[in-house]
Amino acid sequence: MTPTALHLGIDAGGSRTRAVLLDAAGRAVGRGEGPGANPAGAGTAPAAVRLAATASAALGDRPPGAVTACLIGLAGHRALADPAAFADRFRRALRLEAPVLLVPDAVPALGTAAPTGTDGTVLVAGTGAVCVRVAGLRAVAANGGLGWLLGDEGSGWWIGREAVRRAHAQPDGALGSLVRAHCAAGSSDELLRWAYDGPPRGLAALAAPVCRLAATGEPTARAITDTAADHLAALARATARPGQPLVLSGSVATADGPVRTRLLHLLADLDPLLPRTDPATAAARLAANAACHDLPAL
Repeated sequence: MTPTALHLGIDAGGSRTRAVLLDAAGRAVGRGEGPGANPAGAGTAPAAVRLAATASAALGDRPPGAVTACLIGLAGHRALADPAAFADRFRRALRLEAPVLLVPDAVPALGTAAPTGTDGTVLVAGTGAVCVRVAGLRAVAANGGLGWLLGDEGSGWWIGREAVRRAHAQPDGALGSLVRAHCAAGSSDELLRWAYDGPPRGLAALAAPVCRLAATGEPTARAITDTAADHLAALARATARPGQPLVLSGSVATADGPVRTRLLHLLADLDPLLPRTDPATAAARLAANAACHDLPAL
């Protein structure tokens, strides 16, 4: 590895994308942030453009040719019909000369708490919810991840949906008041229009205030967050292998609050780990490791 080597890591989720540029000593020398780049939601071509724009922000005034390795952890990886073509589209959009490794977002998520190159399981609960067992740079088993239409139980979207349902049924309670204020809905009909007219991530934005309300002991909100944790724990138990690391990832699973507290209790025997760094930094470290071991790019 040359002293001037730069390693680019990208964490691309459904709601936002982050990029980190590390130098040969592992120091962060650039960061970028942009909108979500999940190809299942944004579309393949727009997702590649968003990835390139976020990476360009991390590069700053450095030429793309200075990057010697790049790894992208991509939500919606399974939705790609041709991952190699997608990686090439991104490479051309950024004018990148380095190889690009395109992996599921669970791969760098594992690296936020487990040593680089370790096999293990990641429970991701943010906008959506999925649990993935990782070996090397590949997902070898997964549960959940069906998206908002067919699944994502326990996710931010699911918490938001449940909150809207309860608020519609009981508009005068504490949860109903919170939801109607968040949605600027003066009536039940306006609440329904807000829910149906907006994107699924709009419902996911309700998760944080609902969790804060649950933390005060409000029973309806607490029932939602308890059930969310139960769903997520079931995903983890169906996927994880005893003796391997289990890492929690995503805002719902890792933010200090009732979901995380209950998850840590329900999964105590699996010794779940919380992130020590961010996924984009972990992706950049994995890119450096891949470059050292001459791993093939997509």
